[in-house]
Amino acid sequence: MIDFNEMISNHLKREMRPKTIGRYYPSEVGYCLRKSWYSYKKPKETDIETIKIFEMGNIVHNFVVDVLNSEKNPHVELIEAESPFLLNIDNFLISGRIDDIILVTVDNQKALLEVKSTSKLNYVKEPQDSHVMQLQLYLHAKKMQVGYVLYIEKNTLQSKIFEVQYDENKVNEIIDRFRAMDFYLKQDQLPPAEAKMNEKKGWLCASCPYFEECEKEKVQ
Repeated sequence: MIDFNEMISNHLKREMRPKTIGRYYPSEVGYCLRKSWYSYKKPKETDIETIKIFEMGNIVHNFVVDVLNSEKNPHVELIEAESPFLLNIDNFLISGRIDDIILVTVDNQKALLEVKSTSKLNYVKEPQDSHVMQLQLYLHAKKMQVGYVLYIEKNTLQSKIFEVQYDENKVNEIIDRFRAMDFYLKQDQLPPAEAKMNEKKGWLCASCPYFEECEKEKVQ
């Protein structure tokens, strides 16, 4: 008998690679700063169920690329499905490969499309702050003015899309978050538990791999 669940787990299993302080990733901008700090100071392997969720996101991304690339949708031109990302800020780098962003031309205007999968589309009333923050960072790096956050429901392929205009003030706030993270890491100083301090971010604690470590610390 073939155990395909085990085969999938074996296929997706990843080797843990410690992060380097001074090199940060766009996806971290929406994390609780304390979670990001722990991920550098006390790295853990990503559990296989979380990896499966990421892989489903990749599958949805590839589907969206196929849709955009289809000759049946001539009003949208796919320019780039993924690209390297690099910002040199002060004494650190924000870098990585943008694998959930698609560069398109819509009615002759260039735009960035950030693709996110979701299990319950009816719960999506507006784009998540973390997704908007990532998109703002990408718009800044690409020197573009407009982007979209596209949510695809995994079970039905129904979608919702939200337009995001470039906002220089928000980008400066985002870069300041990276500056703060860089400071806390280089000073070996535990940052505030943001998710505990903000009711809107409290849900982040439920899925945080560092929940127990954080609970043992004095709430700051």
